[in-house]
Amino acid sequence: MTIEEMQILERNETKLVGYSVSASLNQDIETGIVGRLSEELLNNRHEIANRLDDDGIYLVQIYSDGEWTPDLPFVSIVAVEVSNLGLIPEGFVQHTIPSGKYVKVTHKGPESLIGETYDSIRDKGISDCRAFDFEYWADMGSLEQEESIIEIYLPLEA
Repeated sequence: MTIEEMQILERNETKLVGYSVSASLNQDIETGIVGRLSEELLNNRHEIANRLDDDGIYLVQIYSDGEWTPDLPFVSIVAVEVSNLGLIPEGFVQHTIPSGKYVKVTHKGPESLIGETYDSIRDKGISDCRAFDFEYWADMGSLEQEESIIEIYLPLEA
């Protein structure tokens, strides 16, 4: 696992449609719920109108107020980008990532080691107190390979 690069950039608003679950990190590690939601999304994404990318998936993580711990539940949204939030199929949720400045950290290596990248982010004090962050997985088929690339976006205060 390596952090390939870190940069500050402006992002436009991103509209998403997918699935949502509330669970702690430890619950997800134990049950694999986010991974199962990702597979379900891949199998059902054809139901989502106005998709912009057939391969990429977003993982949005919305945190509760207070100090984060691995046992504190937070909301995870696994979704695809859409051009507009028209009719949403039953069982799906919609979410909009706001425009603004973000720190983009590129994780290279297996997804199972991404916790090390988040530890490094925390150790460096990058965007410490944040309400959310998100990841972009360009290729779901290679998530556990050494050459896997996952983009992590952390919002910066205005």
